[in-house]
Amino acid sequence: MLKFAKHLLLIVGAIVIVGAAILMLYEFRLSSDSLNAIVAMANQQKSNTDATSFNATQLGILWSTLACLVGGLVLGIGIGVPSATFKQRYEQRQAEAARQLAEAAAKDAPKPDVAAA
Repeated sequence: MLKFAKHLLLIVGAIVIVGAAILMLYEFRLSSDSLNAIVAMANQQKSNTDATSFNATQLGILWSTLACLVGGLVLGIGIGVPSATFKQRYEQRQAEAARQLAEAAAKDAPKPDVAAA
């Protein structure tokens, strides 16, 4: 179950980061286009212009940055979560130690002498 949660967190985090990065690039393109339009209007009219479209894209960039941060946090948690619980790892180590002891005991056991019979 822990492996499933780890892989789920990794996948969700990666998807959120990629999606937020694409959204951020899209918003940045929109903000730079609207900023160019504002500068062009200011140059034509030589007066103060309304920058509401630029402010709207700033909010989009803020949301996509927040999504990137949350995605990075989820991805980091997914990387940090162990694949097995402590109990599972302990049981695996105990089983491996028992197997090694059994192999050593079988190796040290006296072999029957076939030539003497």
